[in-house]
Amino acid sequence: MEENHIQNEIKNDTSVVNSSGEGLGESGQKRKKKKSHFGLGFVLGLLTCFLVFVILVLVLCIKGMVFLSAGKGLVDSEVTSKAETIRAYLDQYSIYDFTDEELKKGMLNGLLKGTGDKYAQYYTPEEIQALTRDYNGTIYGIGALIKQDESGAVFISGVYEDSPAEKAGIIAGDVIVAVDGESVEGLDRYDVVDKIRGDLGTKVVVTVNRDGKELEFTMNRGKIKKIDVEYKMATDTIGYIYIKDFDDVTTDQFADALATLKGQGMEDMILDLRSNTGGLLRVCVDIAQQLMPKGTIVSIENVGGKVKEYTCDGSREFSGRIVILTDGYTASASEILTGALRDSGKAISLGITTYGKGLVQDFYYLSDGSAIKFTTNQYFTPKGTAINEIGIEPDIELSFDYEAYLENETDNQIEAAIEYLEK
Repeated sequence: MEENHIQNEIKNDTSVVNSSGEGLGESGQKRKKKKSHFGLGFVLGLLTCFLVFVILVLVLCIKGMVFLSAGKGLVDSEVTSKAETIRAYLDQYSIYDFTDEELKKGMLNGLLKGTGDKYAQYYTPEEIQALTRDYNGTIYGIGALIKQDESGAVFISGVYEDSPAEKAGIIAGDVIVAVDGESVEGLDRYDVVDKIRGDLGTKVVVTVNRDGKELEFTMNRGKIKKIDVEYKMATDTIGYIYIKDFDDVTTDQFADALATLKGQGMEDMILDLRSNTGGLLRVCVDIAQQLMPKGTIVSIENVGGKVKEYTCDGSREFSGRIVILTDGYTASASEILTGALRDSGKAISLGITTYGKGLVQDFYYLSDGSAIKFTTNQYFTPKGTAINEIGIEPDIELSFDYEAYLENETDNQIEAAIEYLEK
């Protein structure tokens, strides 16, 4: 916008000068034809010259003001000069391969990270399209949910039933270290996802770290329909629902699970939010409205202190009791749902303290189709609790017995939830 504004100013300046020049030429011709009007023509000529001079001075002042204004911007001549110098050093001495596009992306990400917002990020047009497909599309891949923890490790948070990943033996908790033999160290989860996805039927090799051992899995990419909700009857009267993500498909899938299990005799529910790192706020609210009594779901406060409340009218309240399973990867929208159900008295939680992401991010699209994401709001549970960097402590603390699960697929947290609901 600034550059276009300056160019328009220059074009307007040129038209003024040209118009004045033509007027001077015409004035000269008139002096030759009508010498008796020489004095009048001379005066008019002086006035015209004076007007041109004034206009030029004003134009130069305006241009100078625009230039000075631009110089006060974020990217001034000093920053540009330093960037080019750094790039020259990198070209000459860096042992890493990189492209101009990668450097530009890094600079834009650095601009966002300079705010201190650890959730801020820049997305290329391709990355934001891939993220959108994650929310609502059918994809070709291995059928695994991929997350990233605070340390930067990219891990498997779940696998789809009958997917290439499940058939190959990949399990939740596996940390991805390489794709097709290339290390993924330093990459974000979206880059890793892009490497794993590809054309239908093509081969991909994923290397994971599991309990300190590296395991390699070779799979053919398949057509994957996102399944964010899994469910079953845990006992004759207790239903089990596992929500993996809060995406566009989640609301309807959860409603189907709820109706199916009620039809099978569900009276109480185990709601599994382990390894669910969040997703779309509106989807989380939709699910809360299918479970909660009348009241507040969550309150969100923006930078100006304005508070917006999301509420439930209680018309679809679940009649039974709910036990929510949580772990250290239960975050963001999952914590909103956990806090809403607990504060309303509808549920208790079992497991370990949640991640502690009490902030909300928004996306803003740029002119070329790229986008930025940064934190715009802080949220509070219905009782006014801020959980950012604190998390939600469980009502019943119980760590997951990983060894028992590997040995005989026993889930001690689900068993504890069943025991609580059967009392």
